[in-house]
Amino acid sequence: MTGEIINWPIGTVVYNFGDTSDFAYLLKTGIVEIKSKNGTRVGFINKDEVFGDQSIILGTKRTVSAVAFKDSTAIQIPKRHLIKEYTHSPSLIQAILRSTYIRLTNLDSTLKEDLENLDK
Repeated sequence: MTGEIINWPIGTVVYNFGDTSDFAYLLKTGIVEIKSKNGTRVGFINKDEVFGDQSIILGTKRTVSAVAFKDSTAIQIPKRHLIKEYTHSPSLIQAILRSTYIRLTNLDSTLKEDLENLDK
């Protein structure tokens, strides 16, 4: 995989909720924290995991924020490269990825509604 190597010191914002989705990333070292719109921690990205790809494949803005939890290094994957790889994948793989991403998006919406209802 070719792409620019990016280094993020601890605390660096990789992207924010609502940002345009121009790149995905393959984390090579460190840890990246994933946060919801309101700043709640929803997960971590670890070495050799890809992130930032869901919004590119679905054609949406960023649905979470990503922040370097430790000093981190990643390979930056341009949107056009990711789309090219995705469109050249077998249709079964495309369908699996899309349905997984849509399920994750729906789960996020359901959890958000459940949490809001708890506050009532």
